[in-house]
Amino acid sequence: MRSRLWLVVVAVLSIATLAVGLRVGAGDAVRAAIVYGAPLPAGGGHAAWQLRTELDDGRERTAETTAFTATVRARGVTRTIQGATNDDGVAEIAFEAPGLATGDEVELEVRDARGLLLAQGQADWPKAPPRREAPRGLLRPTRVEGALRLSVAVLGARLAPGQSGRVWVRVDAAGEPPRAPRVDATPDPGLDVTRAFAPAGPTCPRWGVVEVTPRGHIGGLLLSAHDALGRKGEWYGAMPIAAGAMHVNAPLVAAPGPVKVQIVSASARALAYAELDDAKGRVAAAVVPLAGEPPTGEAAFDAQEPGLGWLVVSGEPDGAVAMRDATRAMPLWIGPGAPCEADLAGIAPASFERFVAVDGFVRQRALLAARRRRGRLIALGALALGSLLETLLLLRAAREGRQGLAKLERALGAEEGARSKTAARSRAALDLLAVLLLSALGFALLFALVEWQSR
Repeated sequence: MRSRLWLVVVAVLSIATLAVGLRVGAGDAVRAAIVYGAPLPAGGGHAAWQLRTELDDGRERTAETTAFTATVRARGVTRTIQGATNDDGVAEIAFEAPGLATGDEVELEVRDARGLLLAQGQADWPKAPPRREAPRGLLRPTRVEGALRLSVAVLGARLAPGQSGRVWVRVDAAGEPPRAPRVDATPDPGLDVTRAFAPAGPTCPRWGVVEVTPRGHIGGLLLSAHDALGRKGEWYGAMPIAAGAMHVNAPLVAAPGPVKVQIVSASARALAYAELDDAKGRVAAAVVPLAGEPPTGEAAFDAQEPGLGWLVVSGEPDGAVAMRDATRAMPLWIGPGAPCEADLAGIAPASFERFVAVDGFVRQRALLAARRRRGRLIALGALALGSLLETLLLLRAAREGRQGLAKLERALGAEEGARSKTAARSRAALDLLAVLLLSALGFALLFALVEWQSR
């Protein structure tokens, strides 16, 4: 009776320890932060990076709103940034470090409001700095005809539905230059011409401008040109319209200092992501809340570096990386020497590649892997000890059975005892073998469960 009780106790303890081990190694959802770096602006000494907090449940990652404290150490300077990520799990962080250059050591530590570590480590700069090219932004026509050749460019590379945009047109010809050229603009349905072609004058010689307003997401424009010499030419092509893009109202030329940007959403967006880029990198960025009807917000950037920059506005946190969909980039010239607006329209914005400076999930994954190993060790240890103890207890029970059988034989007669002894030994051997095999099968099943949970 005692052996049977011990068999039950050992089985219960083995299964309980197995369950504890599986729970220890279970993959709970983890929360961590990722810091995305961007190239430093001209002159260095300043960085505008992006922080994201996410929840990983082992199947997918979702944005997590989190209050945080970020500590940055670079060039002997320590900066502390406090804030909270928004509904997209995004916050913009900027820090000054005099003399900061690409490749310098930058230590980052991010903790939540309870002091739990979300990310920690040294910024991992890319081996080769991302390159930015400035391709020509001239539109590609669907059809061109005639002796007069037309070149067309849109300020900001793309138009936004519902907002008037400027389409710059230049008329050229082989041989003698065009004399007193005129251009008639005929829009497709979904596109309105709000201001007819007008020469730009001495500020942009040989260029003229047509103002159009998209009413939908697609629309083409036919431009018919003729000059005083009787020559003609046609250009037809689709206008680049960014579906769902926000309206951006900002100066084209500004003196060094604060530059205000007004952002209006044509849809029910509550946030806009805006940033200022110069020729080298990311100068500043902001998450702009939008309110009212239509949703409107403002941002201000401190633009000090003279030359060409870009105001990039998107409804997505990484919209400035790909420069597609509803992202818009408007040129901004800082300081004197601004070129003609048509020349600015002829330069298409290109994106800066981001890089993962610090990934908090790397540390979390290492902690989870170590936890799984501990849980697996506990579970497999429980199986090994349980199976060993069960085997010993079964052998002990078999020995006690044999002793009881011997007593029974002595109590019976020799002849009848011999027959009973043979039958009993046969049954005992079969019972013992069946119990051992059943026990082994049970522990094999539990072992398979541990291995499956550990994948």
